[in-house]
Amino acid sequence: MWKQSERKWIADRVEMVRDARRRQGHALSHLQEGIVEVVAACDPKYEPACRKELDAIKDALRDQGRWVNQDEWRISTWFDSQIALGTRNEATIYEVTVECDGQKLSCACPTIEGAYAFMRLYKKMIVDQFYSIGPPWADTGIYKS
Repeated sequence: MWKQSERKWIADRVEMVRDARRRQGHALSHLQEGIVEVVAACDPKYEPACRKELDAIKDALRDQGRWVNQDEWRISTWFDSQIALGTRNEATIYEVTVECDGQKLSCACPTIEGAYAFMRLYKKMIVDQFYSIGPPWADTGIYKS
């Protein structure tokens, strides 16, 4: 899965967030640790492929004001992802949207790096949800009493 150097980078990031939350009087749940791991694993400062993808997003935002991507993650199942420039209270924001299988996750971030992290997190959440409880359109029985 992850190489030794990646595992150390990710573990260091989790520990950094764990310490920050502890100073605020909170502990990280297992789910929260997983979220930190996903974000750390796609950090463009560390991961060259992510740096290249973020650079392409920045270029598209500069040239067209938005970046749009469609990628297939399983047979006939596609992510439609977008990061677009916007404004809120006269400040620049980055509007993130990921759509897949009838789901739409979105947010607005003050930084492009944050927008990129949320885009990657949303995609990972959709995949993990699919393989754990199923997609929202499927009746897997989990919601029955």
